[in-house]
Amino acid sequence: MTNKSLKIEVDVSMYESIDELKDSPAIDNIMSKVVDILKKKGQKASNCSLLKYCKNAVSLLWSKKKETSPNLLIVYLPLKVLEYIQDTVVPNVSSDEEVSESGVDNESIDNVTDCQLPLPVSSSSHISFSVRNNMLEAEASFEYLLDYFKHSLSMNSKSLNFDKILNDICTYVFIELKSSVNIRTLKKEISLQISHIVQSARYRAADKSIIKTLRISGNFSLVFNCMSPLNKAQSIREFCQFRNNIPLGPILLHRTFNEKNDILQFFPFSNTIEVTFNGAWIERVLSAFDFVGIIDVDDLCYLINECASTYNLKLDFNNLVETLKTEILCCRTKSSSNSNFLTVVVRCIEPNNVRKDHSQNSMNDYQSLLEVEMDSIVGRTYATRGVKRSYVEDSISIEPDRNLYRLNKEMKDKRDLLHLKDTYHLTDSAFNAIFHFIQNKKKLYSLSEIERLRKETNSKFPIFFTTTSAYVKFEYAVRTAIFVAQYYEPNLEQFETLHIRFNMDGTLIGNKHIVAISINCIEGGHPCQMATNLIPVGLFEVQKENTELLRKTLPIEFINDIKSVKRISIGAKDIDILIRLGGDLMNAVYVFGLSGFSSNYPCIFCTQHKDDLHVTEDTAYDKTISEGKGKNKKTTTVHIGPTSYHDTSKRARSLFEQAACLPKKTNDLGYKCEPLFGDLFDYQDYCIDTLHMKLRIFDVILKDILSHASRTGKYGDEHVVILKQKVEILNQHCDRTVGKRFFFQIDSENNNKTIASHGKLSGHLQDLFFVDSFPYDDILRDDIAKSARLVVNKFKEILNEISHNTIRRKGVLKRLSLEFVKEFRQSGLRTTVTPYIHIIGNHLFEFDEFNNLGDYNMQGVEKNNDLLSQLYFSSTNPAKNPLLTMLQKLYRMLEMNFQDEKERDAMGKFARTGVYDFVEDKPCESETDAEDDTIFCRDENEYIESEVERDEQLDSSIIATEEDNDETELEDSLIWEPEKRFGNTFLPRSQNRFKSFRRS
Repeated sequence: MTNKSLKIEVDVSMYESIDELKDSPAIDNIMSKVVDILKKKGQKASNCSLLKYCKNAVSLLWSKKKETSPNLLIVYLPLKVLEYIQDTVVPNVSSDEEVSESGVDNESIDNVTDCQLPLPVSSSSHISFSVRNNMLEAEASFEYLLDYFKHSLSMNSKSLNFDKILNDICTYVFIELKSSVNIRTLKKEISLQISHIVQSARYRAADKSIIKTLRISGNFSLVFNCMSPLNKAQSIREFCQFRNNIPLGPILLHRTFNEKNDILQFFPFSNTIEVTFNGAWIERVLSAFDFVGIIDVDDLCYLINECASTYNLKLDFNNLVETLKTEILCCRTKSSSNSNFLTVVVRCIEPNNVRKDHSQNSMNDYQSLLEVEMDSIVGRTYATRGVKRSYVEDSISIEPDRNLYRLNKEMKDKRDLLHLKDTYHLTDSAFNAIFHFIQNKKKLYSLSEIERLRKETNSKFPIFFTTTSAYVKFEYAVRTAIFVAQYYEPNLEQFETLHIRFNMDGTLIGNKHIVAISINCIEGGHPCQMATNLIPVGLFEVQKENTELLRKTLPIEFINDIKSVKRISIGAKDIDILIRLGGDLMNAVYVFGLSGFSSNYPCIFCTQHKDDLHVTEDTAYDKTISEGKGKNKKTTTVHIGPTSYHDTSKRARSLFEQAACLPKKTNDLGYKCEPLFGDLFDYQDYCIDTLHMKLRIFDVILKDILSHASRTGKYGDEHVVILKQKVEILNQHCDRTVGKRFFFQIDSENNNKTIASHGKLSGHLQDLFFVDSFPYDDILRDDIAKSARLVVNKFKEILNEISHNTIRRKGVLKRLSLEFVKEFRQSGLRTTVTPYIHIIGNHLFEFDEFNNLGDYNMQGVEKNNDLLSQLYFSSTNPAKNPLLTMLQKLYRMLEMNFQDEKERDAMGKFARTGVYDFVEDKPCESETDAEDDTIFCRDENEYIESEVERDEQLDSSIIATEEDNDETELEDSLIWEPEKRFGNTFLPRSQNRFKSFRRS
């Protein structure tokens, strides 16, 4: 035992009997003495290990000497649980022997210190830097690298984001050392060394927790050879210039402006230039853009051109300007900070051969570093992604025939596996997921076991179904939505009223019209609107989407069940439930029983005539109306002014007005029939969906632009030649912005040659398509081009103002809305106004005043429709009851948002019975371990996510920090104001609307 364990003798003579050693104070005293002995030896061990082996020692002593008083207690600690306090870990994974705790040769580093003293500068509380022989060394804590470790251990296929460590390194090197950094090389070195650290921890952990092994290591040393020292040169304007004597070497510019550091690095390569600048530039450019609406990058362009002229390099100026503007605009979604660096790549018009040779030499030097120095520092490297190989496969010297047989066998097996993948249509992501599952679990279960588990899981969901429908009780869905919402809003039980968004949207799947209904709790915040967090209520197959067919399709008991849910019990508290309607305008037409956009009163929210949709507060007028003929002719003057969505004195729609108009005549004021759900929804319960508003208005603007571009004033072949030139210009713009998924061509409509668009231009592609470089002047007349540009920019200002991550400014949205409608009317693009443009001019700022527009965005619902299409055509979806299996799978996927089995059981129990206390009965993290005999065990040796969760229990401070950061990021990016959302006083409803209350 002594060969593999450390023997420690502890004096316990102060205890009268061995039984006293079993008490907790005695155990703690023994542990403290063991810790002191280990410190003298320069070693340490985790508290869990010490507690375990101290208890084992007491048990062994008690079994041998029950009746004698103790003198010495012998504690045996395995060597694998011990580590040296002075060790720094840059692990080596290429050795087959016990891996050393330190991947850096301490003696070699001590020798280097004689040449140059280190310059320790702490850039944060978790990382510090020093320089030895022009090599940068970083000492990082476990907390600092935890996110990188998690990413490396997960099955996430996305590339690792190094922004945090890159910013710290660049800040230190640029400001403190006045040196340059090769960003490309730096990223490679960071990736390689983090990979080695994780691989070494995986090797040392064996069947134990990898994160725990990394946490015990504490600090990690990283070594970088991507830094080049610079000398001070002649200043450029007020910028200090630093560069070296290498041909086409990097240039660093630095100045202090308004107590902020402005940094710019010019790093030339063979045919490109990498320009790196800090967040102070970005912040200044974006603030100017918010104020004047123009992106000013003149200072950046001047400095870059000055650096290029130093080496006689010619840059593509237009490409430089567009690249800078695009990259800086992309930073608007990120939190601006002076410590954030942005790297932009710019093309050279004439690549320099001298630089090519130098770049090749530096690359060869870099490769030699990786192959020789890096192997000796951090171990052998592997050019793989995801889960790395934990061993080196040495070549085996055997007979050529046996070697050939083995190669042929491997090739045949690979071909068979490829044939299996192609035959059964396994996607790359599915195949990769199965591979990682087998690699981590070391097992694969049969289909019968999976089906048994699926059947058991489906039995928990109370789903009613027919051949054309599948749905759950509305109260069950509401409880599930509340459970999901409390995951993101822990103080949910403090609300007196919870608002449930009722999402109803139709989608075409194959040859079937499917109406999908889902809900989410608005108080849960914007995460509850994500497709994975929406609570499915029902799926219904209809022949066509209209009010009457929906009335026949939706079961009457389903509608009555929705109306009956008025209150829900959460713990000991009863909370009111108010249902709000979500969806696009066509969905609202069906729900409220309106005539639609083709009627004389197309607006969903007011009864403004279609001829007066353009009227706003700025364009109100008196209209003369004549009735009758001859002597009976009467002329009256009517004031046509702006309308409202909630004020009936300004022609807002209401259920009372609808009930009064229906008996008179058909389609009076646009009312066609009774609402689908009766008086469940009032018109004030519906809010505009900004996603569809954005899509439809951009579609209208593009259609009008193409209509004017098709008017050439020529005929015959001359007309076609001009159109071809414009189509080529537009397609070139598409290639630069959105790719070939969207394109233009000449179509014949009524023997007229016009330009038409083809392909799908979704929301984020519209942002890329309508940029400042759109060729207005090349395809339109000067006056129309100028007007179209102004209309697009005005609409972009509205979208920026209503985005949920911006600060609300009182009266700004109203001003922008009125200016947009005015500009659209004056642009000459078209003479009429669409319902969506009318809504912007009259109702959008009202919605923003009384609601949070982000609460009614339908992006998650649209993504859920795409998911339904995938489920419908899935091979696991039987044709007998497709809607049932689709709804079951949606609930199974919703369950898997909660990785802990106890949380999933708690969600099902609360949804069925309402019994669950969000505070007292919340599952404890220490109890999240599942039993070993379950089918999908969450064992720490098998499941990485669960492993990370248990390891984080060892350090509660890390957990608290991460939760605080997550909450802060959520509040910054998803701003929502519940006190503002429902502050308006709605119209009185019918008396029997809340006559009966359903108690849970």
